[in-house]
Amino acid sequence: MSHISERYDRSMRLFGAEGQRVLGRAAVTIVGVGGLGSALAQHMALLGVRRITSIDPEELDETNRNRFIGARVTDRVPGTLKVALTDRLIRETNGEVESVPIARSLLSVEAFDAVRASNWVFGCLDDDGPRAVLNELCAAYGLPYIDLAADVPAAGI
Repeated sequence: MSHISERYDRSMRLFGAEGQRVLGRAAVTIVGVGGLGSALAQHMALLGVRRITSIDPEELDETNRNRFIGARVTDRVPGTLKVALTDRLIRETNGEVESVPIARSLLSVEAFDAVRASNWVFGCLDDDGPRAVLNELCAAYGLPYIDLAADVPAAGI
């Protein structure tokens, strides 16, 4: 058994060899790489997708540390971009996966271009406005969009 087939043996049992080939050619974009987005990026890297693009303009803060997969005590707060942490996580999880970090708002040319170049788009956004924009963008280009996030509402809501 080759290194590749051995690494993905359990995935191939679930998805089949062709399913694993499809994953190996897939380009996914994750918009919002906080607690949920970082976990998703790690799982996509473990599955062996070809390219993971992460889009988020924010920096790590103390409220993220308890749920951000891959955040280390040595990561500066403020001063460490979430997409930089996600990039490191992807590369350390599976060096065969291409990582494209975009430290920009969803409302940027770079983000729109990255979404359009994807096979699958995952929204891990807390706010309804950006979620609606991402939904419309994916609908306009016929892209599969999976909205995963939910915000923790303010008291009384």
